[in-house]
Amino acid sequence: LFYLKQFLTCLDLYALVLLAAIFLKLIGEVRRVNWKFRAVAWRPFWLKTLERFTLGQIFQDIRFFHAVLLMFVEFALLKNLVPHVNARLYDDLFIASDRYLCGGMVCSEVLFKLWGASALDQISKHYFWYYPYMSLTAFTFIAVAPRRLAQEYLCGFVLLFLIGILWIYAVPTLGPVYIYPEMFRFMQGGEISGLQESLWRMRDLLSENPRSQEGVFMISGFPSLHVAVAIMGSIYLKHIHPLLSWLSWIFTLLIFNSTIYLGWHYLLDDLGSVLLVALCIPLAKRVSWRWWGGTDVSPV
Repeated sequence: LFYLKQFLTCLDLYALVLLAAIFLKLIGEVRRVNWKFRAVAWRPFWLKTLERFTLGQIFQDIRFFHAVLLMFVEFALLKNLVPHVNARLYDDLFIASDRYLCGGMVCSEVLFKLWGASALDQISKHYFWYYPYMSLTAFTFIAVAPRRLAQEYLCGFVLLFLIGILWIYAVPTLGPVYIYPEMFRFMQGGEISGLQESLWRMRDLLSENPRSQEGVFMISGFPSLHVAVAIMGSIYLKHIHPLLSWLSWIFTLLIFNSTIYLGWHYLLDDLGSVLLVALCIPLAKRVSWRWWGGTDVSPV
């Protein structure tokens, strides 16, 4: 049901993206069209405008976000197994790394001292921007990027989550907010605090009844997939437009800050995201290289 609901939503968004892409393409072509309105000029004009949106290309686009949605469903189901695959928690190790890297303090404390409680609302918004960022980036590649580049990016996107779940199995953690809840009392009553409490209640529910259909186990620390998605998006967006890449890097810094400030992650979680991206990009290139018959896919 989750898959079907999201798939229908994607179809609606995809229709809007197609209309927007066609409109922008028309604007670009109008600037170059022969304004003497010769009949011979308009046929190639319309063909060039719509050549990107053949039925075959649209079908391939739908296959792209079908793969992404399928990955999310699989990721959610696999994440439910985390406590059963490896019940040991490694938070002590990550707390020790935080104290080593942040001068004897948990890194969340450092950021709280830097920004104070007054920044909570704004930093919470940065965290929630991740979801529209993720969707907009994926649709941007589907709508305007060359097909091979779009496939490589989305292949890397899927690999982030599939390899990420293996890392979560190997090194499960809860995160600072669940180990040191007293440190994050300043968030009580806020939207982020409500989300964190609901995830903990869901964890308790699934601990008592692993076969329950009422929840999904969603708590994990290493690596931060939020940061990994933002880093990969920033790397690939430069091949669409440098400005988009710079804006994405700014967002990456914001999401890096928010995941630690809000207690979701340790510093090592976010640093681990860099390693995850470094692993997934060559794999995505290799998979896409095979798919397209042995030709380079992109200069990323």
